[in-house]
Amino acid sequence: MSASESRPSGQFGGGNPWDHVQDWDVELLGDDVRDPAQRRTWELATRLAGGLPYIWNELARPVSQIIYGLLELRPGDRVLLIGEGIEPSGWREGIREIIGPDGVLDEVEIIRDGRRAVHSRLPGRNGQTGCWRWAYADDLDDESYDCVAVLQSTQHADDWSETAGDLLRVMRSGRRIVLAEAILAGPTFFSRVDADVHLRQWVDKLYEQVRLSDIPYWSPQQILDAFAGKVDDPQIFEWKGIEMFWGRKP
Repeated sequence: MSASESRPSGQFGGGNPWDHVQDWDVELLGDDVRDPAQRRTWELATRLAGGLPYIWNELARPVSQIIYGLLELRPGDRVLLIGEGIEPSGWREGIREIIGPDGVLDEVEIIRDGRRAVHSRLPGRNGQTGCWRWAYADDLDDESYDCVAVLQSTQHADDWSETAGDLLRVMRSGRRIVLAEAILAGPTFFSRVDADVHLRQWVDKLYEQVRLSDIPYWSPQQILDAFAGKVDDPQIFEWKGIEMFWGRKP
């Protein structure tokens, strides 16, 4: 099973908008607009800086509350959280507020590893760049957590069938695991981008030097397949570019 999904065949475009910069653009923006090295900084800043905290604190804040509800958090719970931007996205404060002083929240912050893997085009075992084998549960005892949350990091595991088993092993029976990601790939994302020429040209500019194909992607169906037979009542959900999965450990 591959973690990657290509863009629809026969799509239009595919060139580089920066190749069409005109003299009046230089008059407005300066010679740097023709310099790929300078543009790389602009592109990185626009793609990454502040993006996840803005999404999760402003645009998708109610989704975090839904995630806490699906996890069925309660005072005194022990929670394992693997994510990108854990503290600035509000998840640390949100979860600790529910589990209280007697609860435990163990965090695995992977944002630096994720950015390094994507921008270095490091291949995972599945051949897709931007992902790697997750060893985060290797040294953890069986059933040492009540629940597990994987927030904004789903796409960086290179084998979800293996990873699902590893994370479920450290959970107690009867509790839920929840995965949630604001995605940058997959057919739904590309259909939204290709539906408007303005969005398409902005995305092509932003990903001039980092290909969208370098961003790993596990579709909801692939995640369902990876957890098949491992959880009860598995569910998937999509809202405005956020894809979610949850299931209960038997």
